[in-house]
Amino acid sequence: MDLNDRIVTDSAVSLDGPVVLILPPDGRMARVARLTASALGSFAAFTVDDIDDLRIGVDELVVTLIEAGDGESLTLRFELVDGEVRVTGETKAGAPTADSDPERFLLSERILDVVADSHRVEAEGDVVRVALAKRPTVA
Repeated sequence: MDLNDRIVTDSAVSLDGPVVLILPPDGRMARVARLTASALGSFAAFTVDDIDDLRIGVDELVVTLIEAGDGESLTLRFELVDGEVRVTGETKAGAPTADSDPERFLLSERILDVVADSHRVEAEGDVVRVALAKRPTVA
């Protein structure tokens, strides 16, 4: 096979299990999460726009976990189920500070409304959990 040959698939592939990332609470680590999301989106036969939306959504999830967390590591779980990419994440919740901006979280929710098919952010006890799901656009 020549290096210029491409392998093209007509349908989405499936995975045997989730991809799990444990990241330090550093905004620069969002890049790792976005790259993982991009890979899964390409496996699911997403369009370029769908992959961009997925990357934006994952970025919002990571930033939300960092801002709402207490400085402990973030756990993100990526799954490809029936052509849909599902991302869930959690971290230990931090105490609200005077610098906490509720408008920031409202903006994040609005962004997720646009780029994800479904999403949620919730604090339960001392844990913050986030999730989103994205399906490919049907032409």
